[in-house]
Amino acid sequence: MMVSLTLFFCVAAQSDCNSKNKPQTNKPNIKNQNMNANLKPDEPITKPGSGGEIKILAEDSYSKIETPFIFVARTNETYTQMQSLVEKLPPASEINFDKFAVVGAFAGTKNTGGYSVAIKQTAGKISLEVVPPSKDAMTTQALTMPFQVALIPIEKENALSLDIPAEWQNAAQNYKVVSSKFEFSGGITGRSENFSAAGTIKLLSFGENVTLIFDLSGGAKNARRLTETASGKINDGKIGIAWLDAGSFSENPKPPLKISGTLAGKNLNLDFEPLPSNIADGFQVRGKIEAVKQ
Repeated sequence: MMVSLTLFFCVAAQSDCNSKNKPQTNKPNIKNQNMNANLKPDEPITKPGSGGEIKILAEDSYSKIETPFIFVARTNETYTQMQSLVEKLPPASEINFDKFAVVGAFAGTKNTGGYSVAIKQTAGKISLEVVPPSKDAMTTQALTMPFQVALIPIEKENALSLDIPAEWQNAAQNYKVVSSKFEFSGGITGRSENFSAAGTIKLLSFGENVTLIFDLSGGAKNARRLTETASGKINDGKIGIAWLDAGSFSENPKPPLKISGTLAGKNLNLDFEPLPSNIADGFQVRGKIEAVKQ
């Protein structure tokens, strides 16, 4: 019976189970399964502002990424990048990015088998978790790189709040904002406001893939907030991110932002520009940030 079960899981796994050089500790690539530990499989999980359930697109104990990394896809362009990181993801044509985002969480290298990654809802946010093996579990004494990719129900105009634990926070490069300038404008009366921003930007990268984790505040009494995680490309120190929710740096209705910038030595410079919008009398924000590695 044990042999039959082992063969079953081997067939279902995403990684190549015929490899003689790779210990088989990985779990099957489960499609469309809600992984919230407090819910039964396929039980709906509701996120404020959107309905539906979190669906697992891919998971395994082995990935291409050996260090902790997060990747967020909210456009076809960024999803294509994720497809280069994870094999056998659904085609982009099957995902409506007006209604969904895709989040990939990669735990990095672990010394044994038995580890997994869980993407789930916690207190109104999407949380990431590295799940260790139980104390009495028998694990393979081999290096593993667990990951999970999930489809997150969220309307295109809403911010995606990620609760990112220490495993990923500590692996990121930390940059502190030292100079900034933003301009908020729009509305029927043509309101405008110039303000500066303070805070930190954490940077995770793998190859030509980059993720920025923003924790910024600005404006009067620092009431304006931008706390978002966005992914894109980095090549020869040049950064490009196609989609970033503007948070409360801009009032609604507002377009998202695109980011261009440079990373040179300890200096991170970013330009924020609003994407084109057909909203009459809407609002928008644009700005610049200079940050220094801590």
